[in-house]
Order: sequence, then structure tokens, then C-alpha cells
Amino acid sequence: MVQSMADVREAIFAFIAARNPGLPPGSVTGATSLVTSDALDSIGILDLMMHLGDRFGVEIDEDSFDLSNFESVDTLAHFIDDRRPA
Repeated sequence: MVQSMADVREAIFAFIAARNPGLPPGSVTGATSLVTSDALDSIGILDLMMHLGDRFGVEIDEDSFDLSNFESVDTLAHFIDDRRPA
């Protein structure tokens, strides 16, 4: 089954919701920064990247941890989607 970028976004939202069960529904959107919001701490971001790498077959290297890739949920979804194997 081919997964879309919407699947990547949904995986990010599901991961954040699982890590932060107290977050009000809708408080994290596609424009939410993963760096400046309280959605994830630094360990959570590392765990998220490992989760996405495993789930979508993306090779994660240290260059992937450029803060610009975490500007928003949508930015990270594009980053992961662009690196998925064809």
C-alpha cells in the first residue's frame, strides 16, 4: 500500500497525541512548530524521527536534525515524504 503525505502527517499527529495525552484536541495543527511549542521535548523529537524513519523507511542521519526541518508539522511531513523510498 502506497502511503501519502497525509499518512505522514497523521503519523506525526498520532505520535504527539500519544506522548502528550493531556493536549487539548486541535491544539497541534500543521502549522505548529515542533521546536517552540510544548508538543514535544528534545527527546520526543528524537523519538519521533526514529519512529518516522522506521515506519516510512527513511534513512535518518545527523543532517536530518536541522531545526528548519521541524519548523512545523507540515514541514516535517514534507521532509519525510521527500525522502521515502519510491
